[in-house]
Amino acid sequence: MKLRLTLRAFAGMLCGLPRGASFLLVLTGALAGGCPENQDESVPGPRAVAGVNGEAITLEEFQEAFDEIRSVGKGFFVDRERAGSLKRDLLERMIDTRLLLQEAGRKRIVLDPKVAEASVDLARREYPPGGFGEELLKQGKSVEAYLQETGSSLLLRKLLKREVIDRIAVSREEVDKYYQEHRDQFHKPEEVRVRQIVTKTEEEAEKLRRVILRGVSFEELARKHSLGPEAKKGGDLGYFPRGRMPPAIEEACFKLWSSQVSRVTASPYGFHLFQLVDRRPARELSQEEAHPEIELKLLSDKTQEAETYYIRSLREKASIQRDLSLLDRVH
Repeated sequence: MKLRLTLRAFAGMLCGLPRGASFLLVLTGALAGGCPENQDESVPGPRAVAGVNGEAITLEEFQEAFDEIRSVGKGFFVDRERAGSLKRDLLERMIDTRLLLQEAGRKRIVLDPKVAEASVDLARREYPPGGFGEELLKQGKSVEAYLQETGSSLLLRKLLKREVIDRIAVSREEVDKYYQEHRDQFHKPEEVRVRQIVTKTEEEAEKLRRVILRGVSFEELARKHSLGPEAKKGGDLGYFPRGRMPPAIEEACFKLWSSQVSRVTASPYGFHLFQLVDRRPARELSQEEAHPEIELKLLSDKTQEAETYYIRSLREKASIQRDLSLLDRVH
């Protein structure tokens, strides 16, 4: 729920991801991208770990961002050297964030407050009444602070969309070339598409199976009785290959034939009934079938590269100073 570094983004700070991994993946006070190009200099003003075009990043701001990361990745702080590396990397990401916010201001890009409010309302609906505020309190945040963070994140999305993403295109020729050079990536294993009904008890599942075998619609019974999240879709699990589901479920599904209903299958989630909807044999995707997947990948790659270049260009024009000695005060 919280706009914070995900574990994946956190791993990226440990060089598991390349610098320039999509900026939109990490939207907190420590966003993706960039290495320090400027030499360290003393930063004027008290308790400022960095100055970005005369605007301070305070020690208090840095401590708060570091605390968020530490709460996610406790195992990464086992030694002083690694913690020091993370602090320096975090500082560079906070500098990038500040540069982007400044650029949004220069370009007079603004965000309608109602957009941020709607985003916060959407997050609030994921919790029972009162739960959203309680979760924020556990994290030491007020609703107002969360709203401000959300607004800043959405503002940066708007800036990057206008200045970077909307200027990127993938041609048909690029897609065709990628397909020809990576055809081995488009082998698809055998897949089945099934519906399921999940119940709490074996007795209930057996009763429903008898009703289905008498001709009542599996789909309708799934809508009325299944505990699975896909119940509203008539129990449709979509297509999946071997290796995706727990072994007992996979075994039951892959031995089904035309519209057959399985026997009751137990799992940690309850008791299941399955009905085969369709089966796809192993196959090679045609160039047309692979086109959407390739286009999305190329677009993602181009976006990552363009965001990295955009942030680098802001750094080259900026005045950036750091006081790395203050990072030793952060624990």
